[in-house]
Formats: sequence, C-alpha cells, structure tokens
Amino acid sequence: VLVLPAYGQPGKLPFWRGDAAGRPAELGDAVGRFRRELDADPEAGRTRLAAAGLDPWAQDNLLAYLKDQREATGVLPTEQTLVVERFTDELGDWRVVLHSPYGMAVHAPWALAVGARLAQRYGLETGSGAAMAADDGIVLRIPLMDAEPPGAELFEFTAEELDEIVTAEVGGSALFAARFRENAARSLLLPRRDPGRRTPLWQQRQRSAQLLDVARKHPRFPVILETVREVLQDVYDLPALKELAGRVSSRAVRLVEVTTRAPSPFSQSILFGYIAQFIYEGDSPLAERRAAALSLDPALLSELLGTEELRELLDAGVIAEVEAQLQRLAPDRRARGAEGVADLLRLLGPLSVAEAARRTRAEGATESAAEEAAVAGMMAELERPGRALLLRHA
Repeated sequence: VLVLPAYGQPGKLPFWRGDAAGRPAELGDAVGRFRRELDADPEAGRTRLAAAGLDPWAQDNLLAYLKDQREATGVLPTEQTLVVERFTDELGDWRVVLHSPYGMAVHAPWALAVGARLAQRYGLETGSGAAMAADDGIVLRIPLMDAEPPGAELFEFTAEELDEIVTAEVGGSALFAARFRENAARSLLLPRRDPGRRTPLWQQRQRSAQLLDVARKHPRFPVILETVREVLQDVYDLPALKELAGRVSSRAVRLVEVTTRAPSPFSQSILFGYIAQFIYEGDSPLAERRAAALSLDPALLSELLGTEELRELLDAGVIAEVEAQLQRLAPDRRARGAEGVADLLRLLGPLSVAEAARRTRAEGATESAAEEAAVAGMMAELERPGRALLLRHA
C-alpha cells in the first residue's frame, strides 16, 4: 500500500467492504432541514455552528461546501427538495445521482425498486444498472443512449408499487444473501466439524449459497421467511420510504432535475462509495452473484410482516384482561392499605376517591373492593405529610 501526498486535493480515507449502520430517516429529515436553514441565512447559520462547537475554520469549510454544491446544481438537497443530477463518466456512460438526506434505510429499498424499473424499461441487468444506495443518496450507471437519459421519473413510485417490487426483488440482493448466511448459522444449519475452531468466511459463504439454492424452492422454508422479515422490517425502513413516496407524488417534496458537466461536490462523496462497492464486484461471494427469485408463501409472509389488521390478530378478551391488570382493576392486582394507594397515585396518576376504591382491596378481603370512605381516609393520611395532593374542580 502506497500512501502519497495529495497536493492540491483533499485527502481521501480508505474504504472497506462491510455493513455500516445507516442514518435513520428522522435524522435525515433533521439534516435536510439544517441544510435548508443554513442556505437561507448563512450568517445566522454561522452563529448556530459556533454554538455547536465548530471553530471558524470548520464553519468556513462547511458553508463553502454548501455554497459549492449550490453553485454546481442550483439548489441544495433538503428535506423538502430532492435533486436528481445527471452527468457523464470517464467512459461516456451516464451517471444519475439522487441527492437525498433520508439515510440508508430509506435509500436501499428505493434503489432496489429503481434497479427493477431500469431492468424492465431498458433491459439492463442489476449489475449493468448498478444501483448503489448510501446515506446521502442513490447512484445509477446507465449506458450511453441516443434518447434523453432517464431522470426524476425513475424515482417516482406509489406505496403499493414499492411494497410489491421490494418484496419481489429483496431475495436477489447481496444484503439478503448475507443475512441468510447469518440466520442459517444461528439456526445450526451450517454446522462446524470442530466447534472449537473458527470456520473461514468463504467456506460459510459456499455452504450458505448451496443451502440457499435448495431452500429458495420451498415457499415456507422458515429461515428464508425470517430473513425476508428481518431485511424488510429490521434493516429497511419501508414505512418512511412509502411516506416519502406519497409526499413526492403530492408534490409536498420536489424532485429537481439538473444536468452537470462534472460531478458536484455532493456527488463526488457518493461516487467514492460507489467505487468502493463495485471495484471488487468480480470477487462477490457466490450467493450474492447467483441472484434468483424466491418462492415465498404470500399469506405466511404477510403474517410475519404484520400487514394484517391488528384487530384481526389480537383477541378482545386478552386485551381486556391485560388492561385490567395494568389499571390495577383485576382482584389480584389491587392495592393494599395506604402505601398501596400511594403506589396507585404514583403509577397511574391522578385518581378520584371512587377510582382509587375500585383499585384497592377491602380490609381483610381478597376479592371485594374497598369502601370509598376507607380509601378517602387513606388519601387524607397521605395528604397530611405531602405525599399526595388534593385537587378540586367544578
């Protein structure tokens, strides 16, 4: 490895292949709002940056970075405006970059849907379309074509389309193959010859790929169903993506198209991650390269994903029983004596004498509730030292 000075250029950190924790959608919304506020009033933003602990050099660098991006694309990507930037790469192919602050959990399933749309419209395989998601957007590579290259229309979906496409495409993703290997190992489907020795990762990948080839033919194979559930619910943030898609459709969030002669500053950062992902594409594990459609039981998958109505899944009697226990109305959960009444007020908040009596056992009884007069005396006893406060209202 040679490390050389980068004269006149900012230094670049090395990259490595592996999972990274993505930015949650809530933080992405805050990042976009912060950009918009800095862009609207840089001087007020400088005061805010100073209060956050940035020294004058860091303030200048951040504001200059945002200014350079605005000069390159004409508009900053914020929580209200997403930018679709197009430019040509070194080979003359088109790069399409969606600038969005909403984070990896939103962008990863969005990139799956965009890749499927590219394959349907232009006949591009997943590797040719090469959709790559990052915290700050999505990058696509599109071969040079005579017609106008696609733009913002690639990224517009309805919530129903996203559900259908992402569920259909997730089984062919590298993320699915990696999570399947982990789940299969946890399920003891990839046993070790010697439990005391570590199994090389490449051997785990080979065995996992062979298991996946067999398992994908069985719609109710539990490890596949659990892996789909894990990816769609624990890794991807589909509710946030569908909400964003609805805001794009209603024009509450704008999609702005720009064509630039060279990558903008934001694009340069995203493209560095793009190179990191695809520079060793030929070395991808077997399971990741051999993507195939999964055979899934849609009814069972819906049950696992929790897409059924909650009122159809929960028993009304169980709900009433749990509510009675939490509200201390069940006979075995009622309070005893003045200390028990103090606990009721602390746990449940303000209670009238009648409400507290329903939640207190009668003296020497196990089932019947206490008389209101007895509970009123307990409350008065708690009120004298200030452990309870009596409020009267008309």
